[in-house]
Amino acid sequence: ECEPGAWRVRYTEEEYCRVVMGRSLLTSADGVVREVVAGDEFVIPRGFEGVWEALERTRKVYVIYEGAE
Repeated sequence: ECEPGAWRVRYTEEEYCRVVMGRSLLTSADGVVREVVAGDEFVIPRGFEGVWEALERTRKVYVIYEGAE
């Protein structure tokens, strides 16, 4: 869970997320913006770089997978 704010992220793993509360924006390094809200399920792929911005207090359930490449 996090309060509103923004963080630069760089994923070396894959992450499955289910947002259970709040609203956030994921902005990739190439400028693609995706809004995620409570009820959304998605995977952030290995190699994703960008900014995670919590517009509201956000809570997520997540699973990280770091398999052999």
